[in-house]
Amino acid sequence: MNSEKIDKSGGGKGLYRREEKKRLLKLEDLYARHGESLYRYLVFRLGSAEDAEDVLQETFCRFARYMVRWKLVRDPRGFVFRVARNEVNRFLRRKFGRRAEEAMIQAGGASGFSAAFTAPEEPSLALLLRQADELPAEQKEVVFLKVFEGFTFKEIGSACGVSANTAASRYRYGIEKLREAVEGKR
Repeated sequence: MNSEKIDKSGGGKGLYRREEKKRLLKLEDLYARHGESLYRYLVFRLGSAEDAEDVLQETFCRFARYMVRWKLVRDPRGFVFRVARNEVNRFLRRKFGRRAEEAMIQAGGASGFSAAFTAPEEPSLALLLRQADELPAEQKEVVFLKVFEGFTFKEIGSACGVSANTAASRYRYGIEKLREAVEGKR
């Protein structure tokens, strides 16, 4: 058995262990590395801890079914979140139907910062979270991934299916709107 530890910092070799020049993925390692942040993201997107748990389970079932594809993945963290994002969309489609799902995705659904975080006691932080919930869904998601998950714009682009430049623009516009809202409320 290989006693090599898995690097959870994100700066290492990734999710794979090198054994005889083969890339092998362990679901336990994948969960240890990304499970908590995926769960936060899913609560953010769905607004419900129970739904987030269901979608998280389905996401990892999908990973188990498609192990061979991991050999082709260049950005593991972006890919993991992309699969989770797709599972959210499937879940909403099953739960509400295609048209309602599309409308919820565009509007941000029941998701948001208030669903993912308990209300802070600091009034200015509470105001910031309320204002962040008012952002368009695309900007809200990018701000969440950048600020709370520490994603790079390249990883956000990979997770959301857009270019790094588009992710950076959405972040910039979202932060700009938050700044204007907070400065206007003082």
